[in-house]
Amino acid sequence: MNRLISICFLLFFVVIGNAQVNNKANLSELNQDQLNLALKRSSKTIKTGKILTRAGVGSAAIGFVLIVYSLKDLPNSKNKAIAGEILFFGGCTSFVIGVPVWIVGANKKTKIELELVKFNPQGSASINGIRLRIRF
Repeated sequence: MNRLISICFLLFFVVIGNAQVNNKANLSELNQDQLNLALKRSSKTIKTGKILTRAGVGSAAIGFVLIVYSLKDLPNSKNKAIAGEILFFGGCTSFVIGVPVWIVGANKKTKIELELVKFNPQGSASINGIRLRIRF
């Protein structure tokens, strides 16, 4: 029985250890097309974070107002208080999730933009994939 438990713990820790390994490629190993795709994804992440944050703030504010107004006439407006609490806590949850998503997307976008600079050397202009190089 002890061996079985020990083997289960060992397998459990091996799975956890492998789950912690980062298998993603470094940004410096990606080509320009892959970086552009990652830039679009990070922009979508930023947009999602902004939407979650703003919706959370709005929902929490509406829920807080409902709670305050329902406290004036508590026995008669119990349902309004419950709805206010649900909106408030749902908004706070959305806000708490949205802010880190927004920050992670912005940090990733900054790193990707820094990596994309190596594909556009100084002295070259690029519009829609057409480049003009001026050398003196």
